[in-house]
Parts: sequence; C-alpha cells; structure tokens
Amino acid sequence: MRQILASLSLLLATASGAALVEWEAGVAAFEAGDYPKAVQEFRQVVEQSPEAHSGHYMLGLSLGRLGRAQESLEHLRRAYDLNPNDLGVRVALARAYFAERRYLDVTKLLDGVSEAELAPKLAQAIYQMRAVARERTGHPAGALEDYDRLTRMAPDDGEILLRYGVLLAGAANLEEALRVLERAQRVEPTNPEVLGTYGQLLKRRARLERDRQVKQQTYLDATEVAHRLVAVESTYESHLFACEVRLGARLYSEAIDSCQLALAKRSDQWLPLFYVGLALCSEDRCAEALEPLEQAAQFASDEDLDRVWRQIGFVHEKRKDYELAIEAYQRAGDEVGVARVTESEKISTMSAEIAVENELIEQEYQSLEQMRREAEELEEQLRELEEGPNR
Repeated sequence: MRQILASLSLLLATASGAALVEWEAGVAAFEAGDYPKAVQEFRQVVEQSPEAHSGHYMLGLSLGRLGRAQESLEHLRRAYDLNPNDLGVRVALARAYFAERRYLDVTKLLDGVSEAELAPKLAQAIYQMRAVARERTGHPAGALEDYDRLTRMAPDDGEILLRYGVLLAGAANLEEALRVLERAQRVEPTNPEVLGTYGQLLKRRARLERDRQVKQQTYLDATEVAHRLVAVESTYESHLFACEVRLGARLYSEAIDSCQLALAKRSDQWLPLFYVGLALCSEDRCAEALEPLEQAAQFASDEDLDRVWRQIGFVHEKRKDYELAIEAYQRAGDEVGVARVTESEKISTMSAEIAVENELIEQEYQSLEQMRREAEELEEQLRELEEGPNR
C-alpha cells in the first residue's frame, strides 16, 4: 500500500503541486485510521485537481472505510474513468461492486486481468472474487477455471476447496467434486459445512451407483462422515443425514437411533418417522412399522403424503392385509399397487378355496377309507360265522 501511495503522490505532484499538502495530510490520516480526516483532506485534493485519478481513488477508499458505500463507489468509478489502466483502481472498484453484489460489473472489470500482472496474494483475492462473480452471473466454466487456479495457489485452503467442490458438483462432475471435497475434509476435519457437503455428495454417488458392492461401500463411507458430522454439529439435519446413509448401508438399528435423535430435535417432522418405518420393515418388523408411518402421515405435506401412504400400503401388503393395503394404495393414488394387491387377493382367495376343497376331498377320502376298512372287517366276521366252530 505504501508503494502505491508513493506512486500516486508522485503522479499528483506532477499534475498539481497545489494539492500536495492536502494529499500528504490525507495519506497520513488514512494510514493512522482517521478516515473522517482523510475524507476531508482528499475532498480538497479532488476539488483542486478534479482530473487527477489518485485523489478520487483515495477519497473512494476513505469513504469505503466509513461504510459510505455509494459515495465510495462514485469516486472509485471516477478514478477508473480517468485512468482505466491503473490496476489498483480497477481492483478497488471491483471490490466496491462486489460488496454491492453487482457481479456483472465485477466480471467486466476483472476479466482482462492476468496472473502476470498480480502479486501472489492479490492474485488469490482477485481470482476468488472473480470466481464468485462469474458463478453468480451464470458463467460456471470461467468460475471453475478460477477455482482451479486458486486450489493450486492455496492447496490447503478449505473454503476454496469447498466452493470448488460445490461448483464441480453443480456442473455434473461428481467424481472430481468428491476428490476435491475429500481434500477439503482432510484440511478441515471438523468443519461442519465441509463434512455435510462431502457426505451429501457421497450419498448422491451411492444412490446413482448400480453395482451393489460399490453402493454399499459408498454408503458406509458416508456413515463414517456422518459420525464425524454429528460429533461437531448435533442438529436435526445432521442426525437426519446420518439416518439416511445408515439406512442406505443397511445398518437399520443404527438408522433408527439416528432418526430418534433427529426427532428429539424436531418432533413434528414426517421424514424421520417415515425412515423409522422403512428400517423396521427392513428388519422384518412390519407390524411395528405401522405406528411411525401413520404418525408420519399426520405431519407430511400434501406432496409427500402419497409417498407415506404408498409405504403403508406396502406394509399391509407384506402382512397380507389386502383390504387395508388397497385402501392405502388408493389414498396414495397408486393404481399399480391397487391392481397388484387386488390380483394377490384373488390368488389368495382362490388358494384358500382350493385349500378348503382339498381339505374336503381329503376328509371324504378318509371317510371312504374308514368305510372300506369297516366293510372288510364285517366281511371277515361273516366268513368266520359261516365257517362255524368246525373250522
């Protein structure tokens, strides 16, 4: 900063020696943190040398330090108009635009800046600001380029790795996003945002995976992340995430425990109750699953209610409570489920009727066998009578 001020002082002296006293007083006040005094002095500089960009630049910086954003921006813009080639002015104006969320203006100012023009620390700040601005203005490819540079400049910056990983995931580059976020969670192993984002992407990969072994291992990896996440941030969201990945990993008892912890945080949420029902039924405890599922139906929104009733229908179907299953599937608007259960009920009824008929046939057969045996015994007795005692 001192080198920049010295250069600007020289430029101002060349342009107008009359304003030099106020300039030096303004610089001294600025460096001492006396920004009201700095504003006062630099206003005089601007009044005496209105075409000198350095006065507008320092007045803009001083106003910015006082939180007078609009006035600051006006003078920084004037400084840029007077000297658009001054890199310090461009960067200061870009920062002012960034603070006002004028991201398109930021990208226009910084798109032409090359790494060769910048000191390493300034380059990192510029790329980070430009990456966000490009992302917010719908230019993810440019943002990805900047984040790629940033990760090479600052390989151990967890925040940069996190933002880069999120952007990669948004660009449908899931595997690269996971590699970046795996680095981020090693750099910041207790950062809940990093752990949560990494865990969610592992869950997404597991859901997309078709190979059962790989799917199972990915869910298990996610459960390890979930374990660390709830240790640093015991929230409804973290416990619900733990429940989801443990359910995916078929750790049903642990999934139920996690859902109960989520419910302890927010008892009026349908999803943990729904997951408890799923886990219980997966453990062949379908009779116990009905209670949490019916509670879930009380809290679910209209768009989620069909999902709950479909699961209730499945539980009844598995228990061969066909009438209740059909009713639940109807409430879910699941015509396929209704048709399937109706057919199962017919088959079950037919099977029952056949079983009854077979039982009757068996009874008739046993009765005939009994009669045959009795007839044989009677014939034997008659023969013995006919043959008499002389036999």
